This record gives sequence, structure tokens and C-alpha cells, in this order.
Amino acid sequence: MLNSFRARLILVFFIVLTLVQFATAFSVLTATERDNFLQQQKSLDIGANVFLEVLSNRGIQLSQSLSVLSADFGFKRAIATGEQETIESVLSNHGSRIGADAAVLLSPKGELLTSSLPGLTQDDIQSLFDMTTSNNNALAILNFDHASYQFVLQPVKAPTLIAWVGMGFLLDEKVAQQAKAITGIDVSFVNQATGRTEIASTLSDDEKRSVVEQASLFPSLLKMPSENIPVDYLSMAIKLYDHNGSQLALLHQSNLKWQQSYQHLRNNMLLIFALTLALAIVIAIWLSGSLTEPVHQLVTYARKIGQGKQPGNIQGAPAELRVLAKSLSLMRDDIEAREKDLVYQSHHDSLTGLLNRFAAKQYLADLKHELAGAMVLLDIKHFRHINDIIGFANADTLLVLFARRLEQLAPTPDLLARLDGDSFLLLYSQGIRPEHLLKSLDMLESPFPIQGSNISLTVRAGLLEIDGNGADIDVLVRRAEIALNQACLEEQRIVSYRQGADEKYQRELTIIRDLPIGLAQNQLYLVFQPKVDLRLNQCTGAEALIRWQHPTLGFIPPDEFIQLAENSGNIDIVSQWVLQQAIKQLVAWQQRGMLLKLAINLSAHDLVDTRLPNQIASLLKDNNLPSGALCIEVTEGAVMKDAQTVVSVLQRFRDMGVSVAIDDFGTGHSSLAYLKILPVNEVKIDRSFIKDMLTNSQDVMIVNTSIQLIHGLGFTVVAEGVEEPEGVEILRNLNCDIIQGYVFSKPLKAAEFDLWFEAFNHKNPSGA
Repeated sequence: MLNSFRARLILVFFIVLTLVQFATAFSVLTATERDNFLQQQKSLDIGANVFLEVLSNRGIQLSQSLSVLSADFGFKRAIATGEQETIESVLSNHGSRIGADAAVLLSPKGELLTSSLPGLTQDDIQSLFDMTTSNNNALAILNFDHASYQFVLQPVKAPTLIAWVGMGFLLDEKVAQQAKAITGIDVSFVNQATGRTEIASTLSDDEKRSVVEQASLFPSLLKMPSENIPVDYLSMAIKLYDHNGSQLALLHQSNLKWQQSYQHLRNNMLLIFALTLALAIVIAIWLSGSLTEPVHQLVTYARKIGQGKQPGNIQGAPAELRVLAKSLSLMRDDIEAREKDLVYQSHHDSLTGLLNRFAAKQYLADLKHELAGAMVLLDIKHFRHINDIIGFANADTLLVLFARRLEQLAPTPDLLARLDGDSFLLLYSQGIRPEHLLKSLDMLESPFPIQGSNISLTVRAGLLEIDGNGADIDVLVRRAEIALNQACLEEQRIVSYRQGADEKYQRELTIIRDLPIGLAQNQLYLVFQPKVDLRLNQCTGAEALIRWQHPTLGFIPPDEFIQLAENSGNIDIVSQWVLQQAIKQLVAWQQRGMLLKLAINLSAHDLVDTRLPNQIASLLKDNNLPSGALCIEVTEGAVMKDAQTVVSVLQRFRDMGVSVAIDDFGTGHSSLAYLKILPVNEVKIDRSFIKDMLTNSQDVMIVNTSIQLIHGLGFTVVAEGVEEPEGVEILRNLNCDIIQGYVFSKPLKAAEFDLWFEAFNHKNPSGA
């Protein structure tokens, strides 16, 4: 029978049709399997992007919440004054409000001050601090106690850096479940930092064990997804922290849906193949023309979609295949829309729709050498207080209205961005005249209707002319911020950047940074200015004055670094150092038989520390020094910071036998009012009244009246700043008790002071 033409024709057609069916099935299944893998991988990539956006949004929310805390005046004051309970309460309350799992407070150098994590050490936080500050990046991952925390550190400035505050979310199974709810994929947080693998995952227990058993393969997942970690999942890895490869996020896309689809298609193909073989002779030609070709078209259509192309409509295909092709096209459109939305969100402020800080800096960087004109940085004065009064929701509405009004300014800025909080950046490529900027501020300060009330704002502006200020974007923004800060300090609406302000800012940062180092390396030292008793004609005491010879900045005036130390919260370490050095010098003088009273100056911060009297009493006792060997000098301004507390502290000094002196008497507006309540032993008349006594009879009258008043209150009178011998005689005739000034000696180092003391007291015997 096989010898017949028909049999041969049927056999040949059967073989050809079989081969065609095999080839068709192989092509369709292979293409489908490959496309399924590509779609699964693309879906996993999309999930990864959404996951990263989720983490980023969490970081942004935490950073924004932390910005509110770091800008809080009360919090800054608590840090500056060392109010530990207040700091811990604020951190706890704020952390609870935003749902943070951890909160820390660091010194400007990164030293751990306060932590809500029991057992957290300096070593745990140091690498996080170093990486954050060196890369100007406020978001990182902290590894602690086999767990990972998404952490944000932000500086607390007043206006200079006084501390770093940080808060973080624990990356645990709860966070993984939240991420899965958003991305639709399973998430595992892996921590291998301690030599063992810890995992928090949305997978089942068996799947988690399978993942842990294959921990050695995690590095390969950073480069290429795997289908076997665990089985039936396509998995990839993402570093949670670029600087630490031991803390990963594993994303698992279940391939069951694709497997079921593939198996369903394979079973259908097998069924079609069986029917085709059974009916090969009858319907082979029809089946080849009616089914195979549309399937090929669908495969081609799917492949083009996978390549990002826009294929044409499938012609002559069954309705089901056309519906499937349309569904694939819609899926591609949805993916493209989501990608565009993610890109938009990464460059725009979510509240106002303006460009964010990242996009603004990128815009400025793209201009490069074409960058010109003027940069304006705006700030809403006391917006924090407005926020507290009208509430967060209304404050957000106010910011949106403010942003819309910014868009209506004339001239229109070439760049408009919201940097953070209530800070907005404007760029005028052609520059802007101050009078035009003033008109813009007038428009911005017009009342805003909020919930039936009119809210008026006060806007400050920092103006920077870009020409002549270089093209470094960070430098330009910093100089604009310096101009804005100056406008806030000077209570002016507009302040233009002044040449040299950046250098002054950098110098102040250097001084604040190097002050603790200078104290540790003995760059600072004490000098001593003699105090001569006019009745005895002998040097009976001295005032300790601090000096700093910086290795690169040279001599730094005390007024400069003391003020910066007070503003940055470092004045306590300076005062403690001066106290230790003063006690050490008193011991040395006692051993030499020099019974002198040494005066040291205390700041307002020191005077509200109720523990200080006990500390000084212990130091005097431990060094076998009499209480009368030490004198505490305070200014009226320091007393007025917290009069009740300061008076209490000074009374304790006086009760224990330590002398108390009021410095710079006569320069404050309420000196007489305070003299009657202050527990002091002596009053120092300011040098501004002493220096012109030889030529100004009114100054002589003022000094005479002051001496009589002070004596009448039972206090000793010290005249400081005496430079002429004639002035000594005038003060002697006015019954002044003690003189301090260049007429006897400038401030001297300890060794020089000892020589001067011996020579002076030997030359002027007591009572001469």
C-alpha cells in the first residue's frame, strides 16, 4: 500500500505536517517561555523600582519629619543646655509620632549622646555617621543587633552645627509585608553583617530556610536574577546600603502564574498536535493556514512588545488572539505610564509639584558654564510657629498656595524649586534688580485665605549674583543660604551675598570643629593678669584668661571662639578645661608659697548648672586648696539669662567661701537693680569708664559715684583696664581697692607671671 502514490502522498504530507507541528510547537513554546521569563524579569524590575521608591519615600518622610525636629527651637535649646531628660522626651515623642523604631542624638563629632536602642555603642553608630557625613547623604542603613534600620541623620544647627539627630525604621517582616502589599512581590531583608544570616521575609518558613541555605549565592543575585532561590521564584538582590554588601533586600517574583500559563499553553499545543495527527489528512491544510500562522503572528506581536516596539494589528487572527494582543498592548502602556510617574516623582516635590532639591541641582549642573544671572533663596519667617498655630494640613495648603503664587511672579524665574520645608530656590538667568525682587516679596506677603482666615507671611530673601561666584553648584547654594541667614539675623527683607562671608562661614566651621581637638592637643593655654591691692601695694590675685594659637589660623581672639563655643554647645568643655587648668595653677602657686586668689570667668550656660558648685568644692578639697583661693567672675548679661537659677548657684558659691565678682559693671541697663540681689563679694568697674579719666572729668565723677555705691553695699571695688600711672593715683584717691591693667602688666603665661610677681612684690613691700 505504501507503494501507491496516495499512500506516499499521505505519508509525505503526514511526515511534513508532523515536522511542521513539532517545529511550530517548539517555536511557540520556546518563544512563550522566553517571553514569559522576560515579562517575569520586567515585572520583577518594576517591583524593584517600586520597592526602592517605597524605601525612598519612607526615607523622605523620615527626613521631612526629622527636619521639623532639627529646626525646633526648644529641641535645639535642650541640646545646647544639655537637658538630657528633655532631649530623650522629645526624641521619644517625635519618634512615636512618626512611627520610628530608633532614635539617636550625636555630638557634632559623631559621638553617641542619646539612643533609644539599648546597648547601642559608639562603634555601632560610627560607620553610619562617617559614611553619612563624608558623602553628604542623610539616608543610610544601620546594622545593630542582627537587624537593619533604615536611618536618617540630620544636622541640628543653631545656626552652627551643635548635634546630629537621627531616626530609623526597623527593616523587619512588617515592613516587608507593607512593601509586598505595594509592589505585589515577596520581599526578604537579609543581614549577614555578623557572620550569620538573619532574614525577615514574607516567604513561608520552608522557603525562608531554603533561601538561608543558599546564602553563598546572594552576591550573584546582585548581577543576575535566579529562578531557584527559592524554587518557583525569580529572585534578585538589591544592596540596602551601597557601602555595605552584607545588608540586602531579596525580591522574589513567583513564577507560578507564568508556569501555569506555560503549562496550559503546552497542554493545549499537545491536544492540538494530537488532533492534528488524527485528522492530518482531512484538515492539515486548513489547520496550517488557519491556526499556525495566527499563532506565529501572536508570538511575533508579543516579542515586539517585549522589545518596546509598537507592532501593528494582527490581521486575520481569531478574536481571542486579538483580545490577547490588545491586553499585551495595554499592559505595555500601563508599564510605561508607571515608569513616567516614577520619574516625575523623583524630580518633583510631592506637595507643591515644584522641582525638588535633586532636580534643581541637576538643572543647575546641566547649565555648566552657561549658568549666569542671579540666584534667590526664599524663606518664610517663623513658618514653624505658623504650622503649630494652623495645623499641618492648613500649613500644607498654605505652602501649595505660596508655590502657585511663586509661579505667577514677574519677571518669571527660569528655575523654581522647593528645596525643603519653607525654603524655595529661584534662578533668574538675566538677573533681577532688588526693587523688582522687593515687588515680588510684596506679592508673596499678601494675605492667603486659609479656612476663612487671612494668613500673612513674612518672607526673607538671600540674593546671590552668580557672576564672579564660580560655577560650583554646592558653593553657589551655600552662599545663597549664607545671604538668607544674614537676612534673617539682620531682620532685613533682602540681603545680597557679601564677598568674604563664605570664608567667614568656613572659618567659623573650622573653629567649631577644631576647638575640642585644640583642647586635647594643648593648643589652648591660660595667661594671668595681675590684680594689685592699692592699700597693700601688693599683687594679691590674678585673672585667668584663655588664649588659642591655632596651627593654621594663627591666633584666634577669645571673643571669637568663646562666642562660637556658646552657640555650638561646646562652651561646657571649654569651661571645664579652664577650671581644671586654674586648679592646677593654684596648686603650683601654693607649692611655691604664692597665696593668690585666681579669678575665672563663667558663661551663662555654666551658671545654670546646679551641679557646678559641688564639683568645684570637690576639686578644691581634693587639691587641698582653700575656698578663698578661687573667684568666680560673671557678667550681668549672664545673670539675666535665668536670674532665679543663677542667683541660687552664686549664693552656693558664696556660702562655700568662693568669691563672686560682677564683671563689666556699668555696661548693662539694669546693673543697679541686680547688685542689690546678687550674692557677690566684689564689683569690677568696666574699662570704658577708666580709660579716659585723665581727660574726662565726667568719667571721674561716674567712677567716684560707683565706688561709693559699691562700698556702701559692702563690696570690694576692682578697676580694670588701667593703663597710666596717673590713673592709679586717681583711683587711689577715690579709695578704689584693687587695680587690674596694663599699667602693671599685660596678661602673662604662668612662668612669666611667677617672675613678675616676685619682682613686683619685692620692689613694693606691703604698705609702701
